[in-house]
Amino acid sequence: MLTVYLAPGGEKVLTERQLEILYSIVHEYIRTGEPVGSRTISKKYLTNKSAATIRNEMADLEEAGYLCQPYTSAGRVPTSKAYRVYVDMILQKRALSVPSLAREKLKVLKEEKRSVERTLSYLTQLLGSITHYISLAGIAVLNDATLNRLDLVKVDSAHILLLIILEGGLVHHDVIRADQEVKQEELDELSSYLNNIVSGRSWLEARDVIREKVFNELVRYAEICRQTLDEIDFVLKKSRYRFFTGGTSNVLLLPDFRDAEKLRSLLILLEDEDEFGKVVEACATEEPISVIIGEENPVEAMKDCSLVLASSESGAKRTILGVIGPVRMDYEKTIGVLELLCEHLLN
Repeated sequence: MLTVYLAPGGEKVLTERQLEILYSIVHEYIRTGEPVGSRTISKKYLTNKSAATIRNEMADLEEAGYLCQPYTSAGRVPTSKAYRVYVDMILQKRALSVPSLAREKLKVLKEEKRSVERTLSYLTQLLGSITHYISLAGIAVLNDATLNRLDLVKVDSAHILLLIILEGGLVHHDVIRADQEVKQEELDELSSYLNNIVSGRSWLEARDVIREKVFNELVRYAEICRQTLDEIDFVLKKSRYRFFTGGTSNVLLLPDFRDAEKLRSLLILLEDEDEFGKVVEACATEEPISVIIGEENPVEAMKDCSLVLASSESGAKRTILGVIGPVRMDYEKTIGVLELLCEHLLN
């Protein structure tokens, strides 16, 4: 019997039996990390199929590029192509199992009031502790964001601290240079003036009003206002994510990351927020869950990794939660946990 699953690249459709065998092999290899033989599949998973029948199908799957044999007389190991089939099948499931620990921790989090940063930081710690992989959370504020308020605080005669508080409590700050000395009382008045304009408007609306006011009423503070506008525009660029990571030390315990040089390249990438942001932006799709496996990754540092991303949009914020782990990742548990955490962010 043929299934509706079409192999990547438009190759021939896999049979129901081949899919069952392939799914069982990937599942067992994820669990043990050892090459999988036909007898194991026959005894543990497909008890109604003989080892000989399974062995013949495994040979065909190997020829098609889904399996490889590390050495003669060994069992088979799934390739990235096999993992792709496996993940696609998981994503078709209606419900995935989620560890009870995740639900318990989220219940506690819902009872507390935390800022966006503290919530995302907490979620990365939770995600890392449950999956035992590297966890990440990224937040980008979209251009139609609403500002709660902004404050200007004098640092010294030449510098002013700009605090931007966005809807949802997300805080950004930067120091701008003053072209003239300004008293704190004047900055308080300016902040109050700007907040009256910002209140109840999206940033796109407020920005145009402020620009008009600068030329007509705020000539003395024109340079401060210009830098303030530029900084808020920069913060609200859609492609600019702020990232939180957790569980980086988890990969040091995984046998899949024994190559020190490859591990070093991965850690360097994670430290470069701008570059890593580009990777996430390239990999995140419109789908709720995106899974990028091994060679599918756009950068060399992640060719031996899998990246699972869950994204959600709420108001003017786009949030991404994700996990970086080995290609031999427990995808079912990881995807289930990510879906649960994203539900929490939306509710």
